[in-house]
Amino acid sequence: MKMIIFFIIAGIFLLGASLVLLRGNEDSWICQDHQWIKHGHPSYPQPENPCGKKAPLPRTKEACFKIGGVWKKQGPESFETCNIKAADRGSICTDNSECEGWCQSNITRDQLREGMMGKLNIKGRGQCSVWRVEFGCFGMLKQGKVSVICVD
Repeated sequence: MKMIIFFIIAGIFLLGASLVLLRGNEDSWICQDHQWIKHGHPSYPQPENPCGKKAPLPRTKEACFKIGGVWKKQGPESFETCNIKAADRGSICTDNSECEGWCQSNITRDQLREGMMGKLNIKGRGQCSVWRVEFGCFGMLKQGKVSVICVD
């Protein structure tokens, strides 16, 4: 009898967890024609950054330091460029258009491999990246769907 109750409770838990993971961006803000559109009932406020518009990073060391940026060699390039911490870092998101940097999903190594082969099928929410420019391979969200991107 205890085993039956255990399996019923475990089944209900798995069903609930599946529904939460698979529901995607039903309750989110969507960037459409440079305006934030409420989709469903988001549990977080409308993003503050302009929809679909990302300000360019400064091109000089002085301008970079003036806004609190970091001037250094990034990625495989031989020259130095500016990077700044995103004002919306850590905010909940379902699409890159909601973030100054990237809308990143926390995925496992196995999921990263699957995504690199185009076989990843995950929906959900992520968080806006810490930096405007991020390097490496990571899970990125586009309209609530996770894909893998590698930035050098």
